[in-house]
Amino acid sequence: MKRVVGIFLTLTSLLTYSIMDVFYYPVEEKQTRTDMISGVTTVKVTYQFPLIYWVICFTLLITFILGIYFILSNRKQPVSVRT
Repeated sequence: MKRVVGIFLTLTSLLTYSIMDVFYYPVEEKQTRTDMISGVTTVKVTYQFPLIYWVICFTLLITFILGIYFILSNRKQPVSVRT
């Protein structure tokens, strides 16, 4: 049962990450700077993801690690008492 839960957690975290990768686009921020002497304009473009993207990625990472743990963990044998 642990292995089934681990496979489920691992697959759902991978599928959710791939869906997020398709739908979340980074926010584009443009900064233009013009040199007044030479007239050269420099454009600097930076891309930033929203904070919720990183929160979801962190949660998916924890879920993925937990799923791998459930898959790889061994079953404990019941202790038999000898009399």
